[in-house]
Amino acid sequence: YANIWSYAEGGREYALMGVTGGTTIIDVTAPATPVEVAFIPGPLAPPYEWREIKTHLNYAYVVSEGTGSGAGMQIIDLSNLPDTASLAATYSTTFTRAHEIFIADGFAYVVGTSQGGMHILDLSNPTNPVQVGFYGASGYIHDVHVWDDTAYASSADTYDLVDLSNKANPQLISQSAALPGIYAHSGWLTEDKRYFIACEEFNVIDLTVWDLQDRSSWDLVVPSWQMAGTSPIHNIFILGNYAHISYYKDGYVVLDISDPTNPVFAAQYDTYPSSGGGTYDGAWGVDPFLPSGNSIVSDMSTGLYI
Repeated sequence: YANIWSYAEGGREYALMGVTGGTTIIDVTAPATPVEVAFIPGPLAPPYEWREIKTHLNYAYVVSEGTGSGAGMQIIDLSNLPDTASLAATYSTTFTRAHEIFIADGFAYVVGTSQGGMHILDLSNPTNPVQVGFYGASGYIHDVHVWDDTAYASSADTYDLVDLSNKANPQLISQSAALPGIYAHSGWLTEDKRYFIACEEFNVIDLTVWDLQDRSSWDLVVPSWQMAGTSPIHNIFILGNYAHISYYKDGYVVLDISDPTNPVFAAQYDTYPSSGGGTYDGAWGVDPFLPSGNSIVSDMSTGLYI
């Protein structure tokens, strides 16, 4: 199992989860009795079956590292849920494989492609995206978070702030310091949009917090936050005063970030109880955004948790 995203429509809630060979869509409206309502086959992506999923209107957009038959960004029509869902189109005009996708304000931002930078796609026609810009100044981008007209790019060595006001010509605003021994993997903004909380993944310092009040510089206000164990950190999502984190073998971890400069452990649900240290296994993704307040978690080995 790979990453996960939520979708809600017509009073019903769904988990969209990447799995080996495709994407499963699971009705989680009754959380104790989840029901798979559709499965959309997709390209195989060995050796790791990662798939990343985001939604726009009544469509899901799925990217993977798959290079075989059907490679490209899959566009899944969700309008016939809860009965079924179907593959509406596959975009492969400017890339076929990708590592991550973010969607905001009618645009998709796709990174981790063979071109290395960030593809900007206009979704005005949801089943026929059009690339309107490409940003390459930061080199390879592993993950991206977008708010308003700014991209917060995790570029392996550094975190980069990118001006998207002209999507045909994005411009680098500022760049964080490169911290020794870390991999700038992913991150999310606090809801006041001042702080960027980042996941470093290589299990050197795990989590950092950067103050972006002055957009011309990245001020490192929390140089390190770690769990007690040795599991690497993976992905973070922020809702209100809480950071929801998929923490590989430590499972689903929640931090109280009411003071972002002092994250405090709040809760944990271990999806991988046989946890050891080191290697990548356990919780891949988490999504806390369902209207019910339920969170959904994907564990690489053991599947969906609600």
